[in-house]
Amino acid sequence: STGSFWLTTLTVEALGDELARIGPRELLYVETANRQPPPRVAQLLQVAGGGFSVTPRPAWQFRPQEALETLRRQFGVKSLAGFGLADDDPALGVAAAIVSYLVETQCAGEDREKLTTTSSGHSATAPAASSQTTSLSHLQPPRRFQREDHLVIDQTSLRSLEIERTIRGNASDGSLLGVMLAGGDCRTSMGKRLLRNWLCYPLNNLPAIRARQRVVGALIEDTRLLDDLRELLDEVQDVERIAARVSVGRALPRDVTALGRSCDQAQKLAALLDQRPAMAEHHAAIAEVAQPLAQLGKTLLAACVDEPPSHLREGGLFRDGFDAQLDEYRGLQRDSQTWLSQYQQELIANTGIANLKVGFNRVFGYYIELTATQRDKAPDDWTRKQTLKNAERFITQALKEYEVKVLSAGERAKAREQELFVELCGLVCGQLPALRTLAGIAATMDVLCCFARRAVRCRYVKPEVVQEPVLRIEAGRHPVLDVILGDQFVPNDVELGAATVDESAKDDTGGASVSPATLALITGPNMAGKSTFIRQAALITLLAHTGSYVPATAATIGLCDRIFTRIGASDELHAGASTFMVEMTETANICHHATERSLVILDEIGRGTSTLDGLSLAWAIAEHLALRRARTLFATHYHEVTQLAQTHDNIANLHVTVREWADQIVFLHRVLPGSTDRSYGIHVARIAGLPGEVVSRANQLLGQLSVNHEISTTGQRVAQAAAKVEANEQMSLFTRFLEHPALDRIRETDLDALSPMAAFDLLRQVKRDMQ
Repeated sequence: STGSFWLTTLTVEALGDELARIGPRELLYVETANRQPPPRVAQLLQVAGGGFSVTPRPAWQFRPQEALETLRRQFGVKSLAGFGLADDDPALGVAAAIVSYLVETQCAGEDREKLTTTSSGHSATAPAASSQTTSLSHLQPPRRFQREDHLVIDQTSLRSLEIERTIRGNASDGSLLGVMLAGGDCRTSMGKRLLRNWLCYPLNNLPAIRARQRVVGALIEDTRLLDDLRELLDEVQDVERIAARVSVGRALPRDVTALGRSCDQAQKLAALLDQRPAMAEHHAAIAEVAQPLAQLGKTLLAACVDEPPSHLREGGLFRDGFDAQLDEYRGLQRDSQTWLSQYQQELIANTGIANLKVGFNRVFGYYIELTATQRDKAPDDWTRKQTLKNAERFITQALKEYEVKVLSAGERAKAREQELFVELCGLVCGQLPALRTLAGIAATMDVLCCFARRAVRCRYVKPEVVQEPVLRIEAGRHPVLDVILGDQFVPNDVELGAATVDESAKDDTGGASVSPATLALITGPNMAGKSTFIRQAALITLLAHTGSYVPATAATIGLCDRIFTRIGASDELHAGASTFMVEMTETANICHHATERSLVILDEIGRGTSTLDGLSLAWAIAEHLALRRARTLFATHYHEVTQLAQTHDNIANLHVTVREWADQIVFLHRVLPGSTDRSYGIHVARIAGLPGEVVSRANQLLGQLSVNHEISTTGQRVAQAAAKVEANEQMSLFTRFLEHPALDRIRETDLDALSPMAAFDLLRQVKRDMQ
């Protein structure tokens, strides 16, 4: 629909992620004998989750030789090397299959015949080589898509972060894209599509990110320019799709007039971008095509009326005076009564018959009527046409010729308008490259204006994007909840991969010897905001990679190669995967692929199985990610895992604060350093409306099941025990023997100096200490 054409080769798993970002409507595959998708395609559909139709296509359309001929013919070249494609590229088969499918479904009949002409080497439906091109002239040559040029967001993260749609409602309202579009900051359909693309394909290139930031900054500083651009963009229609419809012969009259108004803005857009250093590249591109587009716009607007009809079959698209032949046909339709009146007066003067009249009948056409008493006065060159009871009707050669003209004038006018419309479409097709440039610049400026408007309205700041793997956000806010909650939202800081100061470790010079934390363990009660905190860090990172400003007071974002998330509970029972299996599968993907340049968001790992199993897995996963030094935010209710901060110098503890008052809790939603030892689950259950007797019984059971121990002392002893283990030795988590005061007393006793009675007293004291 826009002419964009990309090629890439991926594994089935990666292709599933790609389809989630693309959001296709249709998938083509090689036809099988039973017309069912082959196993690879079936697996892909399962991974991608469906949502699109699948269409089998003949196998010969994917063959290398036919593929080369199809692509060469479509793009009018002898070699694909100019597009960066080798003749043996495995992606050419699917590229050619797409072109063949488009020709069959989108092109006019004569164009289809060009590409389906039979040859001796193929069946009746196979295309033969030809130098002629089709009407798919808007289709751009295929280009290679490089996944590594973008920050990769797999389909799990796309869903968990609610970038396009919410998890529960599966609607755009409440998603990042939905909130950014809800304010009306994007003025064009092209800009809205590009905004979605930028959010699903953030940049991974520092110069490109900073180039976008410079434009956003310039628009923020010059609000007059921002307003002028937005006003201009209101007049730019969906140039991409209109040009595509013109190319395949499916344009409507309103498309042409909309295109004319859009082209008329090219020179104005170039003038607005002129003398703006941050926009020099965009100005150079639009200035190169502004003149021919302006001429095209004037031609289209001069030819077409301001309010065109919905369809060409109704006529009335072209202005009077634009075409002499069309004006003649319209004149015949419009002025027929005047001509008939003049002709009648002329006949009366020539014949002397005062009461003759010239009329029209839908059955017999035009006629001259005389009364029965005057019919003998009719001139010899009149031809009798109809006899009535009291009248006689005649026709003359002049009247017959006029009848032919008038009766066919309507059809001739419509036919002429069709000819003129085709000519205008030809002019449009001649400017397709320039129209693509206009569409690209307009869409880009639309999205950058959207970023600038949000930055001004929502108090966003410019993030410093750097190569170092750091994540430092001051007073960060969730970009969606910030809009919904306004001033009620509580900002929070996050710092990963950057040196922190430990007050207790300061030396005499004030320095600190603390390694930067790459993994933060976040503990705290449910509903306190742990999930919001970790998601907002991911969304701020994503926005920074698109070139947008971010909701914070300051931010330094290190370039990321991927954003991984493991949030929420879902199952795939149709594939034989339970909720916990899905959780472990997604976590396994993170553990295998996370790097030092990745951002990992984990929420409640291990909660789908038994407590000991889950705790063991959460502990091991946290250690693994800390070893990989991936920037990780790990929200958990396993408070035992927080002991890792004492044995790993790159793990830090954070907790969400609450206040207890009169057996109630108040969520402060503030994230501060340190850990917590309570989850307040029963308090949250009470707030959720659980019956009072259930809450009371739960409190009783909690008291019975609780084990009294000193958390801080135990944690200190675990750290001391771990410190005594050699570097190449891994202590077991659940078989450690912790120190006890009774053991200390026995070690300190000199048994050789004890009398029997003293030994008995010592044994009594040890027993008392053990109780």
